[in-house]
Amino acid sequence: MYFGIRRHINRFLLDQKLFLVLLITGALTLTMDMLMSLCEGMPGGAVHVAYTGITACYYTLNPLVCALWYFYVDFYIDRSRKHLKKMFVPIMIPVCVTMILAVASAFGNFLFTIGADNDYSRGRFFFVMVAMGFLILAHTVAYTIKNRKKLTGREYATLLLFPIPPIVGAVAQTLDYGISLLWPCTTISLLMLFIYIQNAQLNTDYLTDLYNRRQLDDYLHSKVQNSGSREIAGIMIDVDDFKAINDTYGHDCGDQALKDVAGILKETFRRGDFVARYGGDEFVVVVALENRSDLQKAVNRLKENVERFNAWKTAPYAISLSVGFDYFSSNNEDAADFLRHIDSLMYRDKQKAKAMDQ
Repeated sequence: MYFGIRRHINRFLLDQKLFLVLLITGALTLTMDMLMSLCEGMPGGAVHVAYTGITACYYTLNPLVCALWYFYVDFYIDRSRKHLKKMFVPIMIPVCVTMILAVASAFGNFLFTIGADNDYSRGRFFFVMVAMGFLILAHTVAYTIKNRKKLTGREYATLLLFPIPPIVGAVAQTLDYGISLLWPCTTISLLMLFIYIQNAQLNTDYLTDLYNRRQLDDYLHSKVQNSGSREIAGIMIDVDDFKAINDTYGHDCGDQALKDVAGILKETFRRGDFVARYGGDEFVVVVALENRSDLQKAVNRLKENVERFNAWKTAPYAISLSVGFDYFSSNNEDAADFLRHIDSLMYRDKQKAKAMDQ
């Protein structure tokens, strides 16, 4: 995961930087966990010193990962550095308490003890460290639930499910002394987060949650080369008078209009159809059809859904779309030519609508 995303570091937002730090901290904790297992029972004074230091680091990193998880969720949801700074001290207090107890454990029975035979055992305040981690995770889950309306369904489910594998691993590890499940389970959560959110950010438009232009180009190029016997059709869609919406109601309303159009497109087309934001106020839909008549039916459904949206009057603006659509012809077009073709058809539709208005 680290090597897969580090090349984009110059373009990272703060939440992506936090995810990178979360990855590195998780990897360090896994390494400490492995070294603790290697040191267990090995003779020698040097091993004793190393074992004690490694275990102290391990205990400090446990709540730190939980804190980093909260910081990631906080900024991912609110995008507010000010709120993140406000929460920094309260969230880091449990981490600092655990770090103090971990260092003190080298001199007394606090979080852990390393015996004369280099055998590890939990200290009398072990459950303080466990409680600190659970407290941060519980607060993160509560914060996610409280702000669920700010997230898409996929984002909400991923952020809410992330703590479950570590919690299951931590409970099993706490109850069954000797097994090590916490950090393998945390690795599973990090992988889940990488697949469903971090990696998806490279392929989706951040505003509408549709596929972006890069994914459209890759998808269409692949489709026109491997379409088989099915017809490939494309629909180019432009929001009419979008500048007027921005100028009249402000850019926030303009952004909401684009989200509304994205919602209409998701409602109109099938799950297997490819819907992308082409750029600005333009969208492209790529569909694979068994019958040519299905394309016109899909366009008719789109127009009906736009009319239904406007009839509900849930927004101060009305949405109007110009549409250009056609089937792909493999005899004389490549993917780029096809996009230019349906774009010209869309422009023709826009000019026709303007002429009728006049």
